[in-house]
Amino acid sequence: MLATFEQLQYSNLINGFLDSIAERNLKFYASDLLEKHGCQSREELGQAVKRATEVCSCMHLPLQENIKTVYRAQNGQVIQDWRLSPMAYMLLVINSDARNQLVAHLQVELIKRALHQE
Repeated sequence: MLATFEQLQYSNLINGFLDSIAERNLKFYASDLLEKHGCQSREELGQAVKRATEVCSCMHLPLQENIKTVYRAQNGQVIQDWRLSPMAYMLLVINSDARNQLVAHLQVELIKRALHQE
Protein backbone atom coordinates (compact mmCIF):
# COMPACT_ATOMS: atom_id res chain seq x y z
CA MET A 1 0.00 0.00 0.00
CA LEU A 2 1.36 3.39 -0.95
CA ALA A 3 0.73 6.47 1.14
CA THR A 4 0.39 9.90 -0.31
CA PHE A 5 2.45 12.83 0.94
CA GLU A 6 -0.70 14.34 2.47
CA GLN A 7 -1.42 11.12 4.36
CA LEU A 8 2.13 11.04 5.72
CA GLN A 9 1.91 14.69 6.81
CA TYR A 10 -1.43 14.03 8.51
CA SER A 11 0.02 10.96 10.22
CA ASN A 12 3.02 12.98 11.44
CA LEU A 13 0.71 15.65 12.86
CA ILE A 14 -1.35 13.05 14.70
CA ASN A 15 1.78 11.32 16.04
CA GLY A 16 3.18 14.66 17.21
CA PHE A 17 -0.08 15.47 18.98
CA LEU A 18 -0.18 12.05 20.66
CA ASP A 19 3.45 12.43 21.75
CA SER A 20 2.75 15.82 23.30
CA ILE A 21 -0.24 14.39 25.18
CA ALA A 22 1.88 11.49 26.46
CA GLU A 23 4.66 13.88 27.53
CA ARG A 24 2.44 16.21 29.55
CA ASN A 25 2.94 14.05 32.64
CA LEU A 26 6.75 13.85 32.36
CA LYS A 27 7.48 16.35 35.13
CA PHE A 28 10.84 15.17 36.48
CA TYR A 29 14.36 14.57 35.22
CA ALA A 30 16.27 11.50 36.37
CA SER A 31 19.30 13.73 36.87
CA ASP A 32 17.36 15.48 39.68
CA LEU A 33 18.15 12.44 41.84
CA LEU A 34 21.82 12.65 40.86
CA GLU A 35 21.94 16.35 41.74
CA LYS A 36 20.38 15.57 45.14
CA HIS A 37 23.15 12.98 45.65
CA GLY A 38 20.70 10.08 45.52
CA CYS A 39 23.01 8.38 43.01
CA GLN A 40 26.80 8.48 42.99
CA SER A 41 27.33 8.36 39.22
CA ARG A 42 25.60 8.55 35.86
CA GLU A 43 26.16 4.80 35.49
CA GLU A 44 24.32 4.11 38.75
CA LEU A 45 21.53 6.44 37.63
CA GLY A 46 21.34 4.65 34.27
CA GLN A 47 20.99 1.29 36.02
CA ALA A 48 18.16 2.62 38.21
CA VAL A 49 16.39 3.99 35.11
CA LYS A 50 16.84 0.63 33.39
CA ARG A 51 15.22 -1.19 36.34
CA ALA A 52 12.37 1.34 36.46
CA THR A 53 11.85 0.79 32.72
CA GLU A 54 11.76 -2.97 33.27
CA VAL A 55 9.06 -2.53 35.93
CA CYS A 56 6.96 -0.46 33.51
CA SER A 57 7.42 -3.04 30.77
CA CYS A 58 6.60 -5.95 33.07
CA MET A 59 3.41 -4.23 34.22
CA HIS A 60 2.49 -3.21 30.63
CA LEU A 61 2.59 0.48 31.53
CA PRO A 62 3.07 2.68 28.46
CA LEU A 63 6.71 3.77 28.42
CA GLN A 64 6.01 6.87 26.36
CA GLU A 65 3.80 8.15 29.19
CA ASN A 66 6.36 7.40 31.91
CA ILE A 67 9.96 7.55 30.65
CA LYS A 68 11.52 9.41 27.75
CA THR A 69 15.21 9.64 26.87
CA VAL A 70 16.33 13.23 26.31
CA TYR A 71 19.64 14.97 25.76
CA ARG A 72 20.53 18.12 27.69
CA ALA A 73 23.39 20.58 27.72
CA GLN A 74 25.39 20.66 30.94
CA ASN A 75 28.70 22.44 31.46
CA GLY A 76 29.24 22.72 27.72
CA GLN A 77 28.58 19.01 27.10
CA VAL A 78 25.56 17.10 25.86
CA ILE A 79 24.44 14.50 28.37
CA GLN A 80 21.79 11.80 28.30
CA ASP A 81 18.94 12.26 30.75
CA TRP A 82 15.41 10.96 31.14
CA ARG A 83 12.12 12.76 31.63
CA LEU A 84 9.93 10.89 34.08
CA SER A 85 6.35 10.78 35.25
CA PRO A 86 5.85 11.03 39.02
CA MET A 87 5.35 7.25 39.14
CA ALA A 88 8.52 6.58 37.14
CA TYR A 89 10.46 8.95 39.43
CA MET A 90 9.27 6.96 42.45
CA LEU A 91 10.28 3.73 40.67
CA LEU A 92 13.68 5.33 40.08
CA VAL A 93 14.01 6.03 43.81
CA ILE A 94 12.91 2.50 44.73
CA ASN A 95 15.43 1.05 42.29
CA SER A 96 18.36 3.18 43.42
CA ASP A 97 21.01 2.07 45.91
CA ALA A 98 19.32 1.74 49.32
CA ARG A 99 22.68 2.21 51.05
CA ASN A 100 22.44 5.86 50.06
CA GLN A 101 21.04 7.94 52.95
CA LEU A 102 18.72 10.04 50.74
CA VAL A 103 17.41 7.01 48.84
CA ALA A 104 16.80 5.06 52.05
CA HIS A 105 14.95 8.03 53.54
CA LEU A 106 12.75 8.42 50.42
CA GLN A 107 12.02 4.70 50.35
CA VAL A 108 10.88 4.74 53.98
CA GLU A 109 8.71 7.81 53.31
CA LEU A 110 7.07 6.07 50.35
CA ILE A 111 6.27 3.02 52.49
CA LYS A 112 4.91 5.17 55.32
CA ARG A 113 2.63 7.04 52.91
CA ALA A 114 1.43 3.81 51.34
CA LEU A 115 0.63 2.32 54.73
CA HIS A 116 -1.30 5.41 55.84
CA GLN A 117 -3.48 5.33 52.73
CA GLU A 118 -4.91 1.90 53.53
